[in-house]
Amino acid sequence: DADTLKELRKRLKRAAIRLGAAASADPLALAKEQLATLGRQHRPLTEKTLHQYRVTGKRARYLAEVATQDADAKYMIEQLTHMQDVLGDWHDWLKLTRSAEKLHGSEHASALVAALRNITQAKFRHAIIVLSETRAALAGNTPRPIDTVPRRRNPASADSGYAAVA
Repeated sequence: DADTLKELRKRLKRAAIRLGAAASADPLALAKEQLATLGRQHRPLTEKTLHQYRVTGKRARYLAEVATQDADAKYMIEQLTHMQDVLGDWHDWLKLTRSAEKLHGSEHASALVAALRNITQAKFRHAIIVLSETRAALAGNTPRPIDTVPRRRNPASADSGYAAVA
């Protein structure tokens, strides 16, 4: 309809303006700015915010790959690739765990789900550590702890023997 077309045209014009500004800028500087913007948001890390870092890190890496291949760009690509791999691994385990929960129920009903939850939680903690190290490395600082959402401890899964696997 006419209103939808009008709104779409406005959005396209705004996007074209932003893309025009971005095209003239240094891709490495844009990548650093994307990461810095996300890093300035002082929110606890949840599954959702960790996923945002994953997506933003991917975009920043793509920008860095377009940049001239100087030492800074190569270092940034290396750091972001490692972070992306670890966050992607965690995300894959998260999706697997959710699929298993749909099929088998909670960890109380399935030892498999309990084991998957433990592994996924360990992957989450590892991803937070790697994210902290990556942010610090790209900022030229030493790693500092990142606030996380306190996780509810599940005594049934911790005593099930699968915690050692994680």
